[in-house]
Amino acid sequence: MTRSVLRAPVRAARALFAVLALVGVAACGSSSDGSATWNGDRGPYGSVVLPAEPQDPGDAAAGRTMLLNGGYMTCGIPYKIVGNPLLAPFLGGFGDGHELDGREGHNRRMPYSMNAFTAPNGAEVVNSNCLTCHGGEFDGQLYVGLGNAAADWTVGLPAVTIPESLLDLLGLSAAGKANLTRMLSAAGALTQTRMRTVGNNPAEIVAVVLMAHHDRDTLAWSDEPLAPLEPRDEHGNRMSLEDARVTSDPPPWWRAHKKNALFYNGMARGDHRGTMALATSVCVDDVEQAKRVDGMFKDMQTYIGTLKAPHYTRGIDRDLAGQGRAVFLADCANCHGTHAADPDDDSSDTYPNLLFPLDVIGTDPVVANAGVIHAPELVEWYNNSFYGRITRMTPADPFPGYIAPPLDGIWATAPYFHNGSVPSIALVLDSEARPRHWKRVDSDSTHFDEEAMGWPWAEVPYSQADAPDGERKHVFDTTYWSQSNGGHTFGDRLTARERRAVIEYLKTL
Repeated sequence: MTRSVLRAPVRAARALFAVLALVGVAACGSSSDGSATWNGDRGPYGSVVLPAEPQDPGDAAAGRTMLLNGGYMTCGIPYKIVGNPLLAPFLGGFGDGHELDGREGHNRRMPYSMNAFTAPNGAEVVNSNCLTCHGGEFDGQLYVGLGNAAADWTVGLPAVTIPESLLDLLGLSAAGKANLTRMLSAAGALTQTRMRTVGNNPAEIVAVVLMAHHDRDTLAWSDEPLAPLEPRDEHGNRMSLEDARVTSDPPPWWRAHKKNALFYNGMARGDHRGTMALATSVCVDDVEQAKRVDGMFKDMQTYIGTLKAPHYTRGIDRDLAGQGRAVFLADCANCHGTHAADPDDDSSDTYPNLLFPLDVIGTDPVVANAGVIHAPELVEWYNNSFYGRITRMTPADPFPGYIAPPLDGIWATAPYFHNGSVPSIALVLDSEARPRHWKRVDSDSTHFDEEAMGWPWAEVPYSQADAPDGERKHVFDTTYWSQSNGGHTFGDRLTARERRAVIEYLKTL
């Protein structure tokens, strides 16, 4: 009887853990008056150089400790629930998985994507950490900072209410009850964050929901949205959040130290940590609390800036890679930068920080236009909030577009494009071969197509809507809003041999 009574709240707890810490969230915005602030140099293909701006220094070692143990989420599920051995059958493989050096106290038995900490009200709690989205596997190994492209966000958070009598049965203190109640309140607000396909990340829509439920000036939380959640399509027509699901692929953190502006569209200018703090604001109720969290992110951002891409873990055809380097320098380096022969020598790399117009790059325009066309009201909210004082958002400065990213460790980062619509680099370099509907063969990170550089995949002869029930959530359908796999046709002019050589060279980065 007790086991059946506890089943619902524990399932709710497991679901909540998976969404309440989406660091790197792509909040939308621009300068508060809508004006452009760019005054830099021009690059190839009508691109512009985004200049560097000062970043507040922090302590990298303290930042790593905070990342793996800290309470930057500020609330969570009471540890008394999570740590109860009687609940182990409901929690599945809780505590299993990759171990990370530097985990302390209860965190030594936590999954790598969760932190146990003491909440401000004194309760011992557990919540997701940044590695929920930015801890990924390649060849069976966990890499801190690699986007988690295997997470299943296709099941939305449950809206759950727990009777007071059950909270008493769980033996929770007043502080524990307050944390659990707040987490369930957040779940109710975030029920619409469900994605279409396994691996898609809901960062953008989570940011929208968090802004809608916080007062812009005081950051006080409201269970009901304070502003309507009504995004618009490119024609100005209202869309439901169900239709307006923005498909996103978490970028690797090891790019951050090269980039002068964050996110695929380069809209985050100034000090980069403001958007990280917004991502964890689900339990923030006032500006003073936001300031405390911001102090934590100074150190965490400094740590993230120390991360470098790992080395390729398999064999490399060095002769072919040398041929690919010549092709890369002639056809790719002007946009993506150059790399020293020593992959550890980032100081000798070049990276131009170029923002390209949409009509040049041609990839799906939704993310670039999010704060310009689809939800421009979020521009004013963000830039006039506490977070906008740290990191300003300028998605149209000087035009909506996308940054050509650094390619460090690109071999580990499938799928490709900002929306994860392309399963391999071979297809990035050959636009005509890209499938309309496809699925990953399996989620085993040791299964890797070395020649195509990416996931083993299979084309399916039907849309996601027409797929069998058990297969549907694994199908990527490029016909949906925000999921186009068109654009970036620059590799089409290369021969098959040149493309293969470039792929081999990319393994050395």
